[in-house]
Amino acid sequence: MKRKQMHILYEVDLDRQTAFCVVCGYTEIFIPNTRPGNTPKPICIAKARKLKAWRQERKYILDEEKRSLPTWQPRHTLTEFDPVALRAICAVCGPTDVQKTTTKGKTRYDCATKLREYNRKYQRTHRVGRPSNPHALSEIDEENETAVCATCGPVKIEIEYGLKKITRRCINAGK
Repeated sequence: MKRKQMHILYEVDLDRQTAFCVVCGYTEIFIPNTRPGNTPKPICIAKARKLKAWRQERKYILDEEKRSLPTWQPRHTLTEFDPVALRAICAVCGPTDVQKTTTKGKTRYDCATKLREYNRKYQRTHRVGRPSNPHALSEIDEENETAVCATCGPVKIEIEYGLKKITRRCINAGK
């Protein structure tokens, strides 16, 4: 059984960032960032590199496990961003419009195609129809373009796709 080597440091010089390591001999040291109030604990540069490689490998494995889940969806990351025309290339949608969003003083840019789709779904589930509309629709089936109209009963419907919303109405509503 292989025994784990301990990188114990002696003769630590924080100004020159060098020390004597039991395993490596005289070597550079790495001083990790610590929380305020805690004293930094220097470690051997070889051990720091091993830890970094181990963390990267572990992150890669965890990311692969996340991608293999059935609920995983790709991110809409933007490249080739044009801030004047508000256009970019989305990793999922391709060339797309970009929307500027400012939250708590921080500005970010999001894929407008993704936001439009999200807003359509949100409005479809949360929007309440006007009670004054005699042709209010229920039990909407968008694949077959059918629904139940409050006035006409089961009917075919017209579906219009706009940039920001989907309009569904009874074919008898305009008559």
